[in-house]
Amino acid sequence: MTVAYAAKTVDDVRWNQIVDDLTRRQFGAGLGVAALAALAAACSGSDAATGDTSGTRAVEHARGVTDVPFRAERVVVLDSLPIDTVVSLGVTPVGAAEAGSASSLPEYLGSGLDGTESVGKIAEPNLESIARLQPDLILSNDQRHGEIYESLSNIAPTVFAASPAVDWQGSIHLYADALGRTETADEALTRYHERTAALKERFAANPRTAHILRVVDPGVRLHGPRTFGGSVLTEAGLLVTGHEWDAKNDMAELSLEHVGLVDSDLLFIANNLPEGDLGLPPELVSQFGAAESGGIRQVDYRIWITGIGLAGANRILDDLETALA
Repeated sequence: MTVAYAAKTVDDVRWNQIVDDLTRRQFGAGLGVAALAALAAACSGSDAATGDTSGTRAVEHARGVTDVPFRAERVVVLDSLPIDTVVSLGVTPVGAAEAGSASSLPEYLGSGLDGTESVGKIAEPNLESIARLQPDLILSNDQRHGEIYESLSNIAPTVFAASPAVDWQGSIHLYADALGRTETADEALTRYHERTAALKERFAANPRTAHILRVVDPGVRLHGPRTFGGSVLTEAGLLVTGHEWDAKNDMAELSLEHVGLVDSDLLFIANNLPEGDLGLPPELVSQFGAAESGGIRQVDYRIWITGIGLAGANRILDDLETALA
């Protein structure tokens, strides 16, 4: 169904609020006349939903209730999970934020991001770049971007999940609702659950333990069962246990002197290094419990750690199936 929207206009009071907010939060006193003019053109020409209830739906999210278009066409996404989600649901975003350590948008999403423009880093999205794209929907989360929610809402209807990764499947349902693609999301999640159920059945007769590890200064960091990657392994039937997980992030850090405590059947070391480079000297790698059984696997950090979403989760299952082959 095609819905026509009236052009969004910005009165003088609202425009002054937008300029003041952007100036205070991001651009400082040096925001030039040309930049302001570009932002004005972006806001006044936006196709975001107006007060016409025949063209919008109400979506409840972490910051309240927001009226969104029945089918958004110009979506901007500001964190890993909404980026993965919109592509997985068949939507190419007009703009997306990059991870802090990345120089480009996620490569594992392939052609799903063809034509998508960068709007800065996840840690500090560029509000002017977002406004220039004239979005009709912005997706992110409150933990990451709560401080700029009002600024984003002044540009386009904005829907926030609560967290970047906790309850990532619930957040997929939320974003799908905002996109008007709940059936597509349900079907994709069902296929994912069928894959995890098949793997879980394989482990039922022979339970196995697993850890996800990152090398950090000055030691190693383990990701617990409630992190993104840990939750995928847990749902697939592996036991991610054996450590006291930090209550906030569900992680545990060990010094290099204690890597021998990482005693699991399977160990997935996530990094961005060349193939075969685990980021640790062989004498330390040999102390891992999985070394004796050949259960150590190098995996892509950009998928296992930051590739939060259905596409990333399915890639983790691909790696797990390869490890079991």
